[in-house]
Amino acid sequence: MIATRDLRELASFTAVKAPVLSLYLDTDLSRNPKDQVKLTLRELLERARGIDAPAEDLQEVARYVDLEYDWQGKGLILFSCLADGLWQPLPVPVKVRSEVYVGDKPYLTPLTNLLDQYAPYSVALVGQEGARLFLIDMGGIVREEDTIGEPIKHHKQGGWSAPRFQRHMEKHADANLRAAAEATARFCNANGCTRLILAGTEENTAHFLDLLPTPMRQAVVGTMSIDASAPDSTVVERSREILAELEDRRELELVDRLITARHAGGPAATGLADTLFTLQEGRVLTLLVEEGFVAPGYVCPDCDYLSIDEAEHCLFCGAANARPVRNIVEHAVHKALQQGARVEIVRAGTPLTEAGRIGALLRY
Repeated sequence: MIATRDLRELASFTAVKAPVLSLYLDTDLSRNPKDQVKLTLRELLERARGIDAPAEDLQEVARYVDLEYDWQGKGLILFSCLADGLWQPLPVPVKVRSEVYVGDKPYLTPLTNLLDQYAPYSVALVGQEGARLFLIDMGGIVREEDTIGEPIKHHKQGGWSAPRFQRHMEKHADANLRAAAEATARFCNANGCTRLILAGTEENTAHFLDLLPTPMRQAVVGTMSIDASAPDSTVVERSREILAELEDRRELELVDRLITARHAGGPAATGLADTLFTLQEGRVLTLLVEEGFVAPGYVCPDCDYLSIDEAEHCLFCGAANARPVRNIVEHAVHKALQQGARVEIVRAGTPLTEAGRIGALLRY
């Protein structure tokens, strides 16, 4: 799957000889038969033809889906500008909303949102004999590892030896969990994973948390109570539910920070005009954009200043002949990514809506 550095490379691409065709296609055959998906593709490509998509790109996209796409993923994201050497098909294992866009840059807002929603994380499914470790990316398990220690037996008879046997088993269970905690830290570090969910009984996960190294304890974002032998599908489904709830809360916290800082005169900007200005100054730390927000604007041909108003001369460099664009918000997303800022796509209906549907937490 695409990495952050690849996303920034796409963000820095600007078409010169011909516009970029950006395609998002729902290819989930469990929801729609292949013929229906191909019909949707034809309709999208016809729509793209009507907004000046190059014929060679339209033909190559159709050929790729017909002859090369393996139909294993639930979605296809594709960027094409053959005249300028861009061809980037990205099959993804999660569903996407079918849409097409033609412009001088790849349409990255839906991809940015997808990467944010399905960022990688780990799950440690803990039992007294060890742990099952999962790396989950884009909604699926991409790596799995078991750490199994000494089997834990239960004494079924009474008598003087029962307490001693129980202490013996508790000692082995503790050793198993300690070994699993160390293995979990290695697993997460090796895979660059900064979010960890603990699964198992409440007693086991609580003890396991105490055994984790301090950096790993700080990476734990939630716990869930499931059986240690739960199937992989349950692990993925339940962990996704936890992360979705966490993501909702995190979005609201970010929006609250933005609004509070703006009202206090702190390092924040809200509304399209002010946010575009701070982007040009290079001060944006985190760009917040409401999902679905589109607005027209203008781009300076010399310094790339983004504006919502047509002006005789650029506010920053004085150049004339600013170029009109259909979606200045997408250009803002590109500029933020190029500058190394974090981009957060926020669901509609939060206080960000009343603040202008876009804003930025600033570096200073």
